[in-house]
Amino acid sequence: MRRVVALVRPVTSVCELGCAVEAFGTPRRHTFETCTGTPGPVPTDGGHAMAVSLGLAALDGADTVIVPGWLPVEEPLSDPVRGALLRAHARGTRLVTICSGVFAPARTGLLDGRSATTHWGRAEQLRREFPQVRVEPDRLYVAHGDTATSADACAGLDLCLRARTGMPPGACLRAFRAP
Repeated sequence: MRRVVALVRPVTSVCELGCAVEAFGTPRRHTFETCTGTPGPVPTDGGHAMAVSLGLAALDGADTVIVPGWLPVEEPLSDPVRGALLRAHARGTRLVTICSGVFAPARTGLLDGRSATTHWGRAEQLRREFPQVRVEPDRLYVAHGDTATSADACAGLDLCLRARTGMPPGACLRAFRAP
């Protein structure tokens, strides 16, 4: 059974975290957990707090780490979060970001020299702050095997479903298009 852990921070996006939960969180071939830098109540953009009991040590045994929306994107990573992401990646853990979640691995240097995408409204900011990342604002997602980034929540759901099932790219998004 594969272990998937979503790394959240205040204020977490309910929609983007929900995409990861829908793809990985129901009983399947995965266990799904949520962790944060400081366990306890984590405010959400929905106006409520969610209880997160796991700290960064949860990333130590993860096969996949999901980073949903990461706001405010301008805030630097704490040293413990940076270290946890770098250690997870060094162990071979796959890092998957949804929308503004791309700013977390970009701040670690893990996306330097690689292609990445994010929401079109954040693409120029990502390019400006991380010129060593090849920002592709017109891509729904970019997958390198060990890292994957998505443009927005719908593309993030598609990316998570692809990561979970091996579905062909765009399968989820095609299902949402009108006939």
